[in-house]
Amino acid sequence: MSFRAAIIATATTLALGGCMTIPDSHPLAGTEWQLTAIDTSGSTTSLTPTLQRRHTLAFINGGEVQLQLDCNRGRSTWTAGQPMNGAGNISFGPVAGTRMACPAPSFGNDLAGALEQALRYTTTLDGRQLVLETPELRLTFAAAE
Repeated sequence: MSFRAAIIATATTLALGGCMTIPDSHPLAGTEWQLTAIDTSGSTTSLTPTLQRRHTLAFINGGEVQLQLDCNRGRSTWTAGQPMNGAGNISFGPVAGTRMACPAPSFGNDLAGALEQALRYTTTLDGRQLVLETPELRLTFAAAE
């Protein structure tokens, strides 16, 4: 690699690194959320309180996310940009989870698939709601109590 190419590669790495944060220092680290609604183009599915408790995600320090995918459990990794006005970029790694057949209605597979496509997040000022956006879906979560 030429000296010029090395300089460009280093500058690019530093620029990209400035956009994302180490999950330990991120406001989402240490929070837990319950899925309340799934929005697709023109349609919203609201989950009952029982289903909300069975579809959760917990942002763990160190860049791990633990998932309750209805009757299944899962894990993944995450990184996110520092929020500006309550919004920022977010990225999840592949979701690894158990694969039991859950009774209908179940949104565990939808949640796992959507996380891998998530691009952006928004939180409310009071920290009670989280929205994850993918190119096709919008997942709304409430803070777990």
